[in-house]
Amino acid sequence: MKMPAINTAALPFFRFVAACIVIFFHFGQKVEIYPQVPAVFKAGSLMVTFFFVLSGFVLLLGYHQRALHWRQYWTRRAIKILPLYLLALLLSAWFSGLAGHLTAADFLLNLFCLQSWLPGPLAINFASWFVSVLLFCYCLFPPILIFLQQKRPDGRLMVAVSLLLWLITQLVLIRLLNSGFYTGYPSWSHDLIYYFPLSHFCSFFIGICGAYYLQTSSYKVKQGGMWSLLTTLALFGAVALLVQWQPQLVQLLGLKLPFAASLYAPVMLLILWHLTCASNPLLNLLSWPKFALWGEMSYGLFILQAPMDTLYKYFIPDHSLEPGIYFMLLFILLAATVFLLIVMEKAVAGRIRLTS
Repeated sequence: MKMPAINTAALPFFRFVAACIVIFFHFGQKVEIYPQVPAVFKAGSLMVTFFFVLSGFVLLLGYHQRALHWRQYWTRRAIKILPLYLLALLLSAWFSGLAGHLTAADFLLNLFCLQSWLPGPLAINFASWFVSVLLFCYCLFPPILIFLQQKRPDGRLMVAVSLLLWLITQLVLIRLLNSGFYTGYPSWSHDLIYYFPLSHFCSFFIGICGAYYLQTSSYKVKQGGMWSLLTTLALFGAVALLVQWQPQLVQLLGLKLPFAASLYAPVMLLILWHLTCASNPLLNLLSWPKFALWGEMSYGLFILQAPMDTLYKYFIPDHSLEPGIYFMLLFILLAATVFLLIVMEKAVAGRIRLTS
């Protein structure tokens, strides 16, 4: 039996885990055990890099062997991104208006997904800057795909080009962080370094080139037993230690590093390569088909976390419950809401197909 070149069945589980880490990073800090939790489970800002690399990776896998039709491409992106984004925007704008913090400029920037290009990208819904950057990356994907399909460059060369772009980006950001330009958070200099689209495009591009390399190489999914399992555990253990030792690394180098602005992109690519090219009992377990729904929930969890927290506080003030119970109930409410929205979306899509 011929093995597929890649296997993406485990990716939805890790997409869901990454979204949960982001939520815990934002809202779990009041939980008593938060200081004792390993740093990797609190690295919400680093998970954004994972999302950008993963987005480029799966897009290339989906379109490499077929023609890209612009209308279909943008329709799919819009259906996937905009409904929940607009719902989160309206909820957040309503709460901001009630608090007297809403401005017309912020609302229009968020409405047209331009907030990450200007100072103050966290206004209204702090998670929405991610969508602003992602849509910029989506705009650049078609010409990149057309180039790869027509010119068919060597996969190793494209990975090298993507790493060069990443290195240039990191050198610029490190220079900005360690000069008089950077004035800390909150400031427009912080917004430029950590939320500006060009700070994250290299992550998206690394994902594209990494997937292109797999598609054009002779790699196959390798069945493995104990050694493959140990490799999986060692890889994730190394990443956990790397995140845990970030302060020591900064102290050793004597430099501030842009950890949340694509620094880990090559590491994320290595993880994706392993997840899609290895096979062992653990990865087989995490490839359970039911996890696909969890992966679909990840975007909703990410974009709705802030407005759902505000809505939750209207009914249950955070000081009225133990922090752990408050966070648990918030997560359950958020997950249930996203699940129902996904079910409704599938039902509507099914009716449209039946009547079309």
